[in-house]
Amino acid sequence: MSLIVKFYNVEHGSCTHVITPNGKHLLYDIGSKTDLSICGHLKDTYFRHGGRPDMLVITHPHIDHISDLCNMYLYDIKPGCLWRDKRAFPLNILSSDRQAEIDIKNCANRMHNEYTSTIGAGSDPEDAAVNGGVTIRRYTPNLVDSEYADVNNFSCVNVIEYGGFKVIITGDNPAAKLLEMLKGSGFKQAVANATVLLAPHHGRDGEYCADFVSVVNPLLTVFSDKPIVHDTQAHSAQKYENATRGVTWSGQNRKVFTTRSDGTITFTFKSDSNWFIGTSTSEY
Repeated sequence: MSLIVKFYNVEHGSCTHVITPNGKHLLYDIGSKTDLSICGHLKDTYFRHGGRPDMLVITHPHIDHISDLCNMYLYDIKPGCLWRDKRAFPLNILSSDRQAEIDIKNCANRMHNEYTSTIGAGSDPEDAAVNGGVTIRRYTPNLVDSEYADVNNFSCVNVIEYGGFKVIITGDNPAAKLLEMLKGSGFKQAVANATVLLAPHHGRDGEYCADFVSVVNPLLTVFSDKPIVHDTQAHSAQKYENATRGVTWSGQNRKVFTTRSDGTITFTFKSDSNWFIGTSTSEY
């Protein structure tokens, strides 16, 4: 029995694929490469003969986290269940939006309007009794009306636990909101001492939250980001290196894995407390 967590190399964006011990498929965000659809990959690899993801969680509706949403319709793999922060919807079309961004926002609003039913008891893929023993909790920030204009403020934090392992999946969480969440009941304990942290905001320097990372105290940190082209990417890796415990992998001491260098990063967590790390620049 294993929990598999894949961080796909979607360049600037995020898409995390969780496969539970009994075969439930959960996606956390649906970012994609610009020239190769992640939905096409998922269809060919997992759903060629039918089926679909059991759940899609949109950590927040920033374009790079939902860029392949339209292709869920094209490839007929709309999720069985959808979670999104309903406060963020409908997405507003801006005069500065390019046509591609307009299409994505319209698709997100369409999906938001289609998924209106409450997930029934016994059918929630995030329920441990349904997914083979994986405990999943989600924490959302408190917001005031003036904070709604920045969709990053809606970013949730997802805590996934199985067999003594803990994976933290974030969005583009601003440091100020993470600090607020650390004051909330139960949040600090929930995220503490994780096995793997998906770095908030792609690990960018400007939103590094030292207090949050210190509490998480990750064994490993993952960056989902494109090649370094901005100053905000330049120094953050060292900050996370200093705050991450690290492991020996392939004869090297590793603390930070990045999709830009390691490609798709796959963690396999077994119920007997063994775990494995795999990387591939060709999987997707």
